Amino acid sequence: MFKTSTKSIRRSNTLRVLQRIYASAPVTRPELTHSTGLSPATIANVVADLIKANIVVEDGFKDSDGGRPRAMLNINADYGVFVGVDIAETYIHFELFDLMLHNRCKIESPLSLSENQPAHVVDHVVRGINQLFLQSHTSDTQVLGVGISIPGLLEQVGGVSVFAPKWGSPNMLLARMLSERIDLPLYLDNPLKACAVAELWFGMGQQKSNLVTLIIGTGVGAGIILNSAVYRGATNSAGEWGHTTIVLDGRECRCGSHGCLEAYIGAPGILQNLRELAPDSPLLQTEDQTESIHGLANAVREGDPVAMHVIRTTARHLGAGIANIINVFNPEAVVIGGWVGMLLGPYLLPELEEFVAHYALEQPRKAATFQLCQINNNPVSLGMATLALEGYLAANDVKSVRA
Repeated sequence: MFKTSTKSIRRSNTLRVLQRIYASAPVTRPELTHSTGLSPATIANVVADLIKANIVVEDGFKDSDGGRPRAMLNINADYGVFVGVDIAETYIHFELFDLMLHNRCKIESPLSLSENQPAHVVDHVVRGINQLFLQSHTSDTQVLGVGISIPGLLEQVGGVSVFAPKWGSPNMLLARMLSERIDLPLYLDNPLKACAVAELWFGMGQQKSNLVTLIIGTGVGAGIILNSAVYRGATNSAGEWGHTTIVLDGRECRCGSHGCLEAYIGAPGILQNLRELAPDSPLLQTEDQTESIHGLANAVREGDPVAMHVIRTTARHLGAGIANIINVFNPEAVVIGGWVGMLLGPYLLPELEEFVAHYALEQPRKAATFQLCQINNNPVSLGMATLALEGYLAANDVKSVRA
């Protein structure tokens, strides 16, 4: 038990210090002591281990009041690269990051709805990574890790996809299938955790300790950060907010249940809202849901009354769903992301306050702010690259407190 606790403390301290270096670099050791609340001795040990692992370097000096200059710490950006892959339901997005986690190259390939077998997806991932390396002139020897986001429920141990509505096949051994084709360190997770990690390291998590990031796309979910750590739950399934019941005996959801939030605010659900209101709408004449959602956004921008009614209907269900999040988790911030969330968010946000106020308890509601995701890169790819960095630290036994 003691060894487990010590290991947990080491990992926590390492990530805590590294997050502050990423947020504030260049930064001195005393500044890290102040911003993290850790002791000077712990900071010294953490930094020494990170320098030994080539993650952090001393980069110049800063004058101090009456003492000798203090070394400035920075990320060793050129030491290696990470790959972040976002497997969504209609596309796969690939990004290459330096160790500073700055984007160096990105590509994206469409994924048709007919490509619903794991073998199809694995083929796309292999081709995409090879193309990314070719386009960026990157060799395998430079790659420290590849983070791959898999939609649906994923067991971290063994990389088993337990449930993914698009694929329909439970218990797929995706880690094994990918590792047979990609000879690099692989780290798998789902987009909810990836977005939470990205927000923790590079978004609102730099200012808030308790927040929820909502992913609204074809599917719907939530990444949860409690006390500056990603909350995973007992089986890595925390955050399946889209499959909470919002309407008793309501619409059928692709998960097999009825009345799920996703069936009302995910892309297909929003188009169903439109279909019920205006079945002959020209926005419904295409089978491309991405095109339809873009068309809806344009119609709202132009003041189309039907489109504005759809937005208000969607905001009503979203507001109730956010109220549930607020009542259960009492976050300081709620961040809305995902391709649908970012596209329609500017029109949904003005409507949300009314509905959240109607459904949420007053005290936790007043404590929470709402905003769109401010991360410039694809947050899923960035989060997966960050998880690959965390995996690299663990695999190389980078410590934070010496026993």
